[in-house]
Amino acid sequence: MKPGRALTIIIIFLAALAIVPASKSASLKSTVNSFFQKPLSLSRNISQLFSELWLFRRNAKELRELKYESGENKSTADEIKTQELLLENQRLTKMLELNNVLQNEGEKTVFARVVARSPSAWNRVFLIDKGSQHGIKVNSAVFSNSSLVGKILEVGASASKVLLITDPNSRIGGLIQRTRDQGIVYGAFTGECRMKYLSVDADIVPGDIVESAGYGGFFPKAAPIGKVAKVWKEPGQIYKVAEITPLTDLNRIEEVACLE
Repeated sequence: MKPGRALTIIIIFLAALAIVPASKSASLKSTVNSFFQKPLSLSRNISQLFSELWLFRRNAKELRELKYESGENKSTADEIKTQELLLENQRLTKMLELNNVLQNEGEKTVFARVVARSPSAWNRVFLIDKGSQHGIKVNSAVFSNSSLVGKILEVGASASKVLLITDPNSRIGGLIQRTRDQGIVYGAFTGECRMKYLSVDADIVPGDIVESAGYGGFFPKAAPIGKVAKVWKEPGQIYKVAEITPLTDLNRIEEVACLE
């Protein structure tokens, strides 16, 4: 039907309603409303049905995506956990090898985990989860990855503080393995580890191994400490100084072995 014709029919229908008596008009309006109400109601029901179907499909899609992401996250978490256990197993294997070496030399060891580190930039200490009730004592040597990394500074019942060899308060008698030249290994405020009081005539070169001299009975003799990075003579002094690179990365230590 053309729009013009439809508009004419509507105008005629409205004019007829105007001239029909009030009683008849009300009845006619009721009939007309009833006639159009059913299709409109059906239309609304159909529209609501399609809307609910669309929402159902959208919710089902989101649920599938959430399940997929959850599965992926679980898989990733499992992989991370497996990798972490593998790395921990490798570290503990090295600690067991160190334990066997120390026991062969008659030393008893206590394994501990690092649980906290000092926030200070120059005070290089960390806290371990073993204390006096586990046999830990003040000044006991602390090892990691088969090298000497520090000593026990303070002891509590179930926790202890470790002073690293790079701390400015650290002092260890050391010697150059190859030449047998002796000196004092100490920590610098710059975060380095150095060895001073080396003879001016000492033939020390980068790469030489530095080990503990065993003075005072606190540290076992010949415990590996680090390698010489460079050597120089201090102005106005009669000795050489060597910069030492620790054999263990002290910033990544997670487990240690402490001598009883």
